[in-house]
Amino acid sequence: MKTGHIALIIAGFAVAGVATGTKKALDHTSFDNWKSVRNTGLSDSGEWAAYSVDPQEGDGCLYFYNTRTKKQIAIPRGYQASFTADGKWGISLVKAEYAKTRKAKIDKKKDLDLPQDSLAIVNLSTGGVEKIAYVLSYKIGMKGGDWIAFSSCDTTYLPAKILKEKEVAKPLVLRHLPSGVTKVTKWVENYGFDRSGSKIAVSTKKCDKDSLSSSGVGVILLPDTSYVILDRDKKFYGSPVFDHDGSQLAYVASDDSAKSGTVHASIYHARLENPMKSPREIKSMFMSAAGDTLVPNQYTKPVFSRNGQRLISGVAPIIAPDDMTIVDFENPALDIWRWDAPMTPPQELKNVGKVREKNYPVVIDLGTMHQTLVYSAPLATAEGADRWDGDWALVKDPTADAVEGQWNYFSPVEISLVNVNDGRKRVLGKVPAGIASLSPGGKYVTWFDDRNYYSYNISTGDTVNMTASMPVLVWNDEDDHPMPAEPWGGACWSADDEAMLIYDKFDIWAVDPQGKRKPECVTGGEGRKRNLRFRYLKTDPEERFVKRGGEMLLEVFDYTDKYNGLATAVYGKNVKPALTVLDGHAYTQVRKALDRNVYTWQRANFSESPDIWLCRGNDFGKALQLTDANPQMKDYNWGTAQLVKWRAYDGKESEGVLYVPENLDPSKKYPMLCVFYETGSEDLYRHYTMEPSWSWVNYPFYVSRGYVIFVPDIHYAPGLPGESCYNYVCSGAEEMCRRYPWIDKERIGIDGQSWGGYQTAYLVTRTDMFACAGSGAPVANMTSAFGGIRWESGDSRQAQYEQGQSRIGRNLWEAPELYIQNSPLFHADRVTTPLLIMHNDQDGAVPWYQGIEMFMALRRLQKPVWMLQYNGEAHNIRARKNRKDITVRLQQFFDHYLKGDPMPKWMKEGIPAVRKGQELGY
Repeated sequence: MKTGHIALIIAGFAVAGVATGTKKALDHTSFDNWKSVRNTGLSDSGEWAAYSVDPQEGDGCLYFYNTRTKKQIAIPRGYQASFTADGKWGISLVKAEYAKTRKAKIDKKKDLDLPQDSLAIVNLSTGGVEKIAYVLSYKIGMKGGDWIAFSSCDTTYLPAKILKEKEVAKPLVLRHLPSGVTKVTKWVENYGFDRSGSKIAVSTKKCDKDSLSSSGVGVILLPDTSYVILDRDKKFYGSPVFDHDGSQLAYVASDDSAKSGTVHASIYHARLENPMKSPREIKSMFMSAAGDTLVPNQYTKPVFSRNGQRLISGVAPIIAPDDMTIVDFENPALDIWRWDAPMTPPQELKNVGKVREKNYPVVIDLGTMHQTLVYSAPLATAEGADRWDGDWALVKDPTADAVEGQWNYFSPVEISLVNVNDGRKRVLGKVPAGIASLSPGGKYVTWFDDRNYYSYNISTGDTVNMTASMPVLVWNDEDDHPMPAEPWGGACWSADDEAMLIYDKFDIWAVDPQGKRKPECVTGGEGRKRNLRFRYLKTDPEERFVKRGGEMLLEVFDYTDKYNGLATAVYGKNVKPALTVLDGHAYTQVRKALDRNVYTWQRANFSESPDIWLCRGNDFGKALQLTDANPQMKDYNWGTAQLVKWRAYDGKESEGVLYVPENLDPSKKYPMLCVFYETGSEDLYRHYTMEPSWSWVNYPFYVSRGYVIFVPDIHYAPGLPGESCYNYVCSGAEEMCRRYPWIDKERIGIDGQSWGGYQTAYLVTRTDMFACAGSGAPVANMTSAFGGIRWESGDSRQAQYEQGQSRIGRNLWEAPELYIQNSPLFHADRVTTPLLIMHNDQDGAVPWYQGIEMFMALRRLQKPVWMLQYNGEAHNIRARKNRKDITVRLQQFFDHYLKGDPMPKWMKEGIPAVRKGQELGY
């Protein structure tokens, strides 16, 4: 770094300190009222925006905001907002009051006795708000209609005793928004509008306490609210679904009374004509490749193809009902591990629900009633061409190489095409990890392999390397994981499957799936010229492709200054994007109105709280701020973030972020905490919410209280993750102390969680430069962790070491020395740094015995070490009470060693088991 640049940074730090005067330091009472904003969305016309401002504890507020008149309508405690298609009405649920819910929980009331949510109906023309109590859920038409349907638990419709029973279907209330006319249908289990909002399908469930109730499926026609019963009195009904046009309905039903195992079912299909005819029953039965009989069951969920000419149903192997003669206490309980099975018992147990509910797709031609089974392999998946309008389905089947997935993230997956008309199968081969997909129009299959994108023309059978003539790399050559190269990614397709839009490091490119046209740089090479990264932002969830001459919204990142921004580009013009905002903020939650160029987004940086901004038109630099969620920030000593650069011990340049107190006084000395994971400099302008810790230190909290936070980027050498961390973290810490004399080199601590926790544990075995260290969920022993299980998924951890984050790059038998060299446990005798470990007993990512191994080793060696084990908590702490607790303990630990505060009781004496839950030891 140039000397002049260093001087400017020091001057900036000093000026910031002089300008602030006296401000409060953040403390543990600051969390609960700190607010966050949520950008809910825009009406189709862009006339109205919806957003909420919510405290971490307590009651928030939802706002409907007129983007033209600036009129605002507040809905206290509102959430899940939506607009009717015509933009005349705003709808939301309203949470029960926080204080009342809290009191009910303290009184140990059951869930069904807790205060219930309400519904808010907002007339956006008049500003009038009507609230309806005891509402569980609501739905409106996606593309039209002026009716709302909501599920109610109001005792006006049914007695309280019945409503409080979990298995009882609830009343459904239909309400005409302009007139307020309502119609109530009792015992509704499932409901949903067609897209136009002119019909609503319901399934009802018989209640044993009401002799007039019945199970069935029907359609309510709007606006006259006439109820047409299509089916009734069967034992089971699934949720009915409309086709895209709302002219057909399908559902699953059964007369099977089985209490367990397979409920044998049929598909029912109805054309919603006038007059309506009875639904026709569609029975299915197939034999799998393994010889199992396959039938529809209670988990079958039919869907229509986009054009409505096909119905995609499903079948599954028959599961026998439970044998009720088996006595639990006399029957063994065990899992059998088989070396050649596709899945291990932990994987099977984690996926038992998915396996039980999995159906193999069956395509039914609604004209001929011909049925085609697409596949019958348990692990396979399928994607229908052109939303199942096309003649082919892409099937991915990992079964043959499933065991290899234990150590290879990119284990081969067979891909094939199955003709949905006659079942013909065309095997295309195997691709790494099954990363293959169909083009939106269904003309091509594309995949990435051997550092290139390939396309397969379904009509001609030709395979083309789409990126063979690319003048730049489409794969990430900067990725330091020891695994096959991964692509920078794909953006979307152009209309009619003309081109696939993909990324390089900087720009967006259009490549020809036929290989005839040269690759075209959609962003005109501007990204590479200016060291910018352009990425496509999809703002319409139903958009499938971009048209030539169509506008594309882009997010922008400046690799040099770490600036973020937004831009627009026109596809097919090969001109540089219109870059309308690029500055020191992060732009997130970008929304666009469906019919107009009206945008909202969140803008923030480290010292600016996230707020909602609005822009009418494409000049993003003229956006209007809508919210000021945390005005109290100005009363607190916050901090500033600076990009810093230095040379690591190996001579390579690195970057990081230095966070310093707003009231910095260069004549004083400040403790520094080094916090790290992998790379963090791209987050220079990220805002870190003032909130209790999830497992690691909260940057604003510590900076406000007089700490400097240093977050270095780490780049890894093959097989040396621990030493790579030392190379960057320690060299960076030394350079920060040398460059900024107000950092006290005798008072440096380190903190990391998960991968950062491992690296922290490694560093304390490698150096004594740190006064203390916090290590959350660390791997201490790579030799045992290599053979462990990620309990949240049931997956083996071996691939993580051979290819993934742990970056050893070889298996345990090929390079045992690397596993030992990188394991803190084997070097625990070198530790001189006091260490605080957090490892929770329900950690599903890193087995918690890893933390125990490190603790027991240091305890045996009589090194100062503590371990926090939150009961029932996962890898990162979720319960707010525990997040608040670890925030206190982390602060006390670091304040003791880095600020000289007294050692708290829990560190000095612990908490006796007999006082667990009664004493905190703060």
